[in-house]
Amino acid sequence: MSIAMLMSMASCSSSDDAVEEIKEESKLVPMTFTATQESNAGTRAALNGSNSAIWQTSDKISVFDGQGNQEFTLTGDVADGKFSGTASSTATSFTAVYPYTDGAQLESDGIVNGITLPAVQTATASSFDPKAALMMAVSTPENKNQLDFKNAVSLVKVTTEFACKKIVLSANEDIAGTGTLNYNIDAPSISFTSNQSKTITLKSATGESFDAGTYYIVVPPTTLSNGFSISFTASDEYCVYTRTNTQSNTFNRSKIKDFGTFKKKDNGWEWSHTSRGKVDASQEVDMGVFNIGGTNYRLIFTKSNLTATGLAASESAYGDYFAWGATEPWYSSISGSTFSWKAGHDSGYASGTAPTFNGKYDGIKDFEMADDPARQILGGDWQIPTQAIWQALVGISTKGWDSGYKFTNNSQTLFLPVAGYVFGKYLRNVGSQGRYLSGTAYSSYDAYCLYFKSGEVNAQKNHDRDYGCPVRPVRLVAVD
Repeated sequence: MSIAMLMSMASCSSSDDAVEEIKEESKLVPMTFTATQESNAGTRAALNGSNSAIWQTSDKISVFDGQGNQEFTLTGDVADGKFSGTASSTATSFTAVYPYTDGAQLESDGIVNGITLPAVQTATASSFDPKAALMMAVSTPENKNQLDFKNAVSLVKVTTEFACKKIVLSANEDIAGTGTLNYNIDAPSISFTSNQSKTITLKSATGESFDAGTYYIVVPPTTLSNGFSISFTASDEYCVYTRTNTQSNTFNRSKIKDFGTFKKKDNGWEWSHTSRGKVDASQEVDMGVFNIGGTNYRLIFTKSNLTATGLAASESAYGDYFAWGATEPWYSSISGSTFSWKAGHDSGYASGTAPTFNGKYDGIKDFEMADDPARQILGGDWQIPTQAIWQALVGISTKGWDSGYKFTNNSQTLFLPVAGYVFGKYLRNVGSQGRYLSGTAYSSYDAYCLYFKSGEVNAQKNHDRDYGCPVRPVRLVAVD
């Protein structure tokens, strides 16, 4: 063997040994960390009765060991806070982030990049979404397997008295997104660099409504100088209740800000209620506050009559005609006084054609919202007026005949055209009488209606359930 070949082999052997030695130095070995949380902060995956946070069996953390982002999982009793995984055997200290975030990176300056405070969080009764409860820890060389986590976020506490499909916190500044965590000597801070959002939405994991109760929204420590708004979408997706606060608000790290209890009636904050369904605000007329059945309601009517698909184009248009408890007309079109009848309705609005004669409404019983054409066609909380609503409207002093009937209150005017009604297959009293349905039963065969003509208006009249009548939708907004 030549000297050159021996030199070459020696060189290869030396290199292989060096590579093997480097591999040994960077070897990942089993390791366990003891993790604690900032006391009494209430910013972890679950809260106990004293607002202290506790670990959960599914918890995972990211541990940065100089070699990468290692995944550690809680093992054993949750009270012990033991997280196990593998990490570099040569690391002298560690940086950790809760929750584990795939793709997150530790930069040379100690900042962790690729952390997300989600804009959509899972509603958790008496707690909060663990994926949003960001925490950070940095161990010391003297106690490198001890991770004392510090909260990077703040909590907003809300209590709702009604079931919700979602709760949305809105601001003029970014309050969610992807960015960085900086440890800042035991006071971690968040900075968003991408996917920024000015809203945080709390919703159930399934997308269904969640029950009334207490929930927490995870937010970054920040000052919202222009205030915020918070909206509650009730179990009916068209009913949205919103409060707005215009004052500067500060959300402190590791603290809970309690927004109080939210209910459908105003209790002190600026309050708006939106439940319009398909109806635009310009199609509404607010007739003011009336006492209906012992409760004060703001009565908001549509400006025009109901049609099979929405609202008539103008307040003077007649709209479509409905039998009591029917959610659609019995005809497909009408031209002047000529109807094109739907299959099975060749007799028009004749005896026995009202759907309420099927046993469901035997006796004197108001029909349900499932059979209310206003609710089913427009959505929201629109409904046919009850007899009590019509009676309250008749009771105002400013009203009268004007080629139809006008009611004026709250500086607003409601006009009802004289649309007549349909008996059998024929229009009756168009231009001379108005007969507007109520949802209130009068007898087994009749319902109350609003009746008017020149010189008379009456909410005590009854009308055959089979006849086709115009409908003027209303919605009720409860007020104190």
